[in-house]
Amino acid sequence: MKKIYKNRIAAGIFFSFVAFSFSIYGCAAGKPASVTTPIKIKGEKEILVARDIGGGLPFSLIRWCGNNALLIYGGEFGTQWVDIKGNKATISTNSADYPVDCTPDGKWVLYADRNSAREYRDKEGRTPENIVDEGPGWHGSVMDLYRYEIKTGTRQKFAVVRDDSSALISPDGSKVLFGNRHDWDIEMPEPRWEPMWLTNEWTYFNARWLSDSSGVVTLVWNANASLGVEIFGKNGWAKEFSLDMIRSDPRANVSLEAADKNNVLHFTTVEDYPASNLSRRIYNFFSCKIKQKDLICGLREGIEEEEGDNILSITLLPNEDVIFKKEEDNCVRRVKRRKTVAECIADTRYGDVVYLDIDLIEISPDGRWMAFRRGKLPPQGNRFYAYQYDLFVIEVGND
Repeated sequence: MKKIYKNRIAAGIFFSFVAFSFSIYGCAAGKPASVTTPIKIKGEKEILVARDIGGGLPFSLIRWCGNNALLIYGGEFGTQWVDIKGNKATISTNSADYPVDCTPDGKWVLYADRNSAREYRDKEGRTPENIVDEGPGWHGSVMDLYRYEIKTGTRQKFAVVRDDSSALISPDGSKVLFGNRHDWDIEMPEPRWEPMWLTNEWTYFNARWLSDSSGVVTLVWNANASLGVEIFGKNGWAKEFSLDMIRSDPRANVSLEAADKNNVLHFTTVEDYPASNLSRRIYNFFSCKIKQKDLICGLREGIEEEEGDNILSITLLPNEDVIFKKEEDNCVRRVKRRKTVAECIADTRYGDVVYLDIDLIEISPDGRWMAFRRGKLPPQGNRFYAYQYDLFVIEVGND
């Protein structure tokens, strides 16, 4: 693993970019990390959550629901909820009910009824192309949002949103972001969450609330990816920041990984470059702070793929540990902050059973748990599918 230092300053925009002394965030850049010789597997707490998830049927989404449960979605079996103790609930068996969020306490699951999508007309019967203030780029469709309470099985329709919007519950559980504004709404049943709408007409992706519930940050997908910031309340404001400052190539992919407890934003940039006859990637990690309506960013560190050994998935913990999975490697690895060696924290062995492969899924919102799956050949029987996937979590941090 090779550290990359690339500090660039572009004139014309006060998007403050500083090479990290890290005095702002109280941390320091570490030494280069090695991915070739992992140390022995650590004994973190590991839990087998569910065997044969989805019953072997195809699934396309697994995400955290709060910090102690996960949602599993598949086109043939719908949406299931399972906590780390193995308790289960079926949210819906309809594949058109697509999960979009959970409350931070994991008690409510929010999903969009995609079968309810319909042409939008305002109260005067006009469609978006005839309404100047509805903004450009919207296809003109709305759909119904529902929520499901795990404890009681209560199912409620509670909002109508545009088809380019979604729902996102604030960390304090009091607000819900519905995305871009329109005038089609319903009276929300109890419990009521304060509805929030974006001021700007953003085509947004991977939106996250700030930890104090004061506002949201989102990647804005226009000609070049940028960061949208909106602070709500009496003195609120909305502003879009170019992310070219943390990219050496305008085509480089940028991911918003986390907004930590100090409202520091963590980004990963992925840049391709030719190496021999192969394409290799450089991953740079940046941290940014919103300060007086400006964005102050700095490079933390970077890693470079080794030739012929691509990284399939990579993520940052709120404590700035790096977790990743390589293509030809049956191991999920972690490089701790200020450490130089990649440790294997989960491999294909569980007890006396050796699985065929392992896949990193997602880190819990609090950064404590990592969800992953192990795959193996199922027992002999009348199964038409090739693999059995078992769902696990492992404790990766509690700070």
